[in-house]
Amino acid sequence: ALELQRHGFRLPRGGMVDTNIVFFALPEGSLLHKEDLCERLEVEYGVKLGGGYSKGGEYFRAVTHMDVNDEGIDRAAEALVKLCLG
Repeated sequence: ALELQRHGFRLPRGGMVDTNIVFFALPEGSLLHKEDLCERLEVEYGVKLGGGYSKGGEYFRAVTHMDVNDEGIDRAAEALVKLCLG
């Protein structure tokens, strides 16, 4: 969550995360539209993500599985930054 927030992704509650679930919205100036993010993330990086949360469907939901380690989380965050910000 902190890595995404550092790159301008919007997180509810000031980025505070209590569980293995992180909600976020794309940063302003994102190179990718919200409608394309989930598919591109899975096809290009093998990362599955849920979208369409909140009014207007701006927020995405990232949930870590117990078999996903810190390296996998870092890889997913890096993929999000690359796709959205170049």
